[in-house]
Amino acid sequence: MEGGDLVLVERTDHRLTTTTKERTMSADRGITEDQLYRIMYGSIAFEMLHAASELGVFDHLGRNPGSSTQDIATALGIAPYPCDILLTGLRGLELVLGDETRMTNAPLVEQCFVKGEDGKHLPFIHEIVNPGMSEFIDSVRQATNLGLRHFPGDGTSLYSRLESDPDKLRSLHEHLRATSEATLADLVATGALDNTRHLLDIGGGTATNAIPLANHYPDLRITLVDLENVVEAAARAIDSHGLSDRIDVLACDVFNDPLPVGADTALLAHMLPIWSPEANRELLSKVYDALPDNGQALLFDPLQNDERDGPDYAILFPAYYLTIASGRGTFYPWSTYEQWMREAGFSGFQRFEGLAVAHGLHVGTKQR
Repeated sequence: MEGGDLVLVERTDHRLTTTTKERTMSADRGITEDQLYRIMYGSIAFEMLHAASELGVFDHLGRNPGSSTQDIATALGIAPYPCDILLTGLRGLELVLGDETRMTNAPLVEQCFVKGEDGKHLPFIHEIVNPGMSEFIDSVRQATNLGLRHFPGDGTSLYSRLESDPDKLRSLHEHLRATSEATLADLVATGALDNTRHLLDIGGGTATNAIPLANHYPDLRITLVDLENVVEAAARAIDSHGLSDRIDVLACDVFNDPLPVGADTALLAHMLPIWSPEANRELLSKVYDALPDNGQALLFDPLQNDERDGPDYAILFPAYYLTIASGRGTFYPWSTYEQWMREAGFSGFQRFEGLAVAHGLHVGTKQR
């Protein structure tokens, strides 16, 4: 994905967090029948959400709150019977509120799908996640990503397979871009980067984070490292935004090549979840060695709570890594990141919880 025109904005939306009280209540009462059926028929619920977004139901209700089923069917050119099936499902799922004579979007739907960018995740789930997840049982049995059967091509990862499928690759990139848009403002809001002069963006991809960070911090210099084919795309994106004088790119296999020195802060965003604990320990040791005294490492990812039973996003999405993406990786618990940083030599830890999309930030300092 080439870095786009990401804009850092303050977010006031929901946070995907699970409180101790909520977990205790759930354990006390167990799952309800309605909850069980929503899980059993979850694929249908998703396709109703996807259809409402794709067919323009949410956009129509955003412009025309109070519309009836007939109003929506006429405006969108949908026959009455399928329109009724769709809208009845949406009301039952509480994505749309009201009755068939007068409907509005639920506030969260209005925020996320009409005013926000969450709709960019839906093609990725529809085209990639759901087909591949049909191989989950066999992937668990054989401990490998058998979901790749649904994506022709060479290679052992989804990323290599999609090089020959530009449409699905675009859906993947839009999902990644939407995730960055949803979370980067929260990273900035922590203030952890406010005193950084030179940032080492490890596994920085196609500058999805580097470009908006450079725009937000006009005095910040950034060195982005990633694989050769990735940094070529990053360089094009950086140049198109007129930032080549402030963002350098370096082709680097971070596990086999030395990391560049000179930066006072290293950012690992959405990097550690795709690798094994052994690989991550090795990488954090290299990061420690590359930083100067008082340099800082920032780890920014979705994280599971230490009980490993929430938030929902962080406990469900790792099945995609196993079954489709690479056959390895997960979202790790908070305590695991701090343990790895301590083993690498970092201290003076800070952690920022409750960020968007189940994200958290760990900050560790190299103190001699």
